[in-house]
Amino acid sequence: MRGAIAVLICCAAGAWGQAPKITMAITTGPHDTWFGPGSLLYIYGTFTPQSAGRDYTVTVGGVSGGINVADNALFITAPIPAGAPAGDQTLVVTYQGQMSNALPITIAPLAPEFQGGGVTILGPTRPPQFTPYYPFLHGVNNSDVTPETPALPGEVLQVTIYGVAQNLPPAVTPTITVAGQNANVLQEQGSNGTVSLAFTVPGGTPAGFQPVVATVAGVSTKPFLLPVGATPAIAAVVSSASFSAGAIAPGSIVSVFGDNFGLKDDLSPFPSTSDNGVSVLFNGTPAPIFALVASAGQINVLVPDELPDSGTVSVSVRDASGTAPAQTFNLAAAAPGIFYYGDPLVMTRRNAVAVTANTAWISMPLSMAAELGLPTNCSALGAAAVCAQPAHPGDYLQIYVTGLGRATPGGDPNGAVLPTGSVAPPDGKPVYATVATPTVTIGGQNATVLFSGLVPGLAGLYQVNVQIPAGVAAGDDVPLAVSMAGASDQATVAIAAH
Repeated sequence: MRGAIAVLICCAAGAWGQAPKITMAITTGPHDTWFGPGSLLYIYGTFTPQSAGRDYTVTVGGVSGGINVADNALFITAPIPAGAPAGDQTLVVTYQGQMSNALPITIAPLAPEFQGGGVTILGPTRPPQFTPYYPFLHGVNNSDVTPETPALPGEVLQVTIYGVAQNLPPAVTPTITVAGQNANVLQEQGSNGTVSLAFTVPGGTPAGFQPVVATVAGVSTKPFLLPVGATPAIAAVVSSASFSAGAIAPGSIVSVFGDNFGLKDDLSPFPSTSDNGVSVLFNGTPAPIFALVASAGQINVLVPDELPDSGTVSVSVRDASGTAPAQTFNLAAAAPGIFYYGDPLVMTRRNAVAVTANTAWISMPLSMAAELGLPTNCSALGAAAVCAQPAHPGDYLQIYVTGLGRATPGGDPNGAVLPTGSVAPPDGKPVYATVATPTVTIGGQNATVLFSGLVPGLAGLYQVNVQIPAGVAAGDDVPLAVSMAGASDQATVAIAAH
């Protein structure tokens, strides 16, 4: 049966030959008790497991039918017989001639429903959990419509409606609406209390989860949400650190902004190059994805390390609906971007992500730390505590950036960069240092750069270790700049007086 039910833990086994017992019956789609001839049910109780329900029958109002699935001791799956009469009836399950108790149910002449949803059985003392699946199929290949492979405007879909009387007049043609628009029903075929339809998703249906309603002889289904997609579109590609546009450096982290990047968010797909069916391509090569925030139209990716450091690169986004028109960007040996914190009190402040060396103490104004809920008594908390306070002249800082170009073992100009999708060794053996050394200024004064390279255990994130010049003036917004290969980025740090 399509949308098979997962059985994770099944502990209550009935004895072979034991008479079945019914405790509850609900529809497999909306999980309610609106029943009609042909409605597909989950019938809960005590049953003898078998893979196909060969020795089971279900009887409603004196009309008998078969069991679809009886593969565990907690529930069976069965349709109400297509010829079951309307009104107050009883449902009885028979196993090898032994009848269950009679469960009172009410049968409507028509109770149309989509068969979606799903149930996960967790055990005899815990209620079943709902696991969504979708009743719609792509007409071109009969594959499932899902948030990862959504329907498209103008596409033909197939769906089966349950709970429809077998004696439905031939002149009655079901109708379907999608997001309130009438869909063109192309064909229909009914049997045994079901109607199978092919319909076209109306043109102009917006992307997202849109309600679908089928109506049969004036009786409507409950709305079922259809995932609808659209071809992706790229609006901008910027540094994930500075969010500024410009040239792209191999091995850097960039953010692709646009529309129609799927219907689901995922904040930790790395090193996968496809997430929810979405990929970002650089010259046709899919890039590892750090985060897919479909709800905000943003994808953070690692620019492939193997790209050259000059020329141009074509960037596009692809999903099941198609590929966005490619955009061309310049490549560069470096495109520094300083990661920064925003200040809720000072909207224009870009406080660099910079910590005192070998600690988790962020160089930040005390007012900003208080607003963000960070402790400020760093010395009392210890080096491992996440806290914030201004740094001092002469302190050593670790600044976190992206876009510093080639990094090789020990910074060897002839060394190999990391293969795209892999991370720098977590133990720092070897250390992947940048081939070129950036220039760092703090308060307009050159700072001594002690190290520049990839953060161990990560990809695309660089760490630059510097010493704050002794003569830097104190302030909450002391300028900090990182430059390399003719490109630079600027943020601020908080510096306290000696």
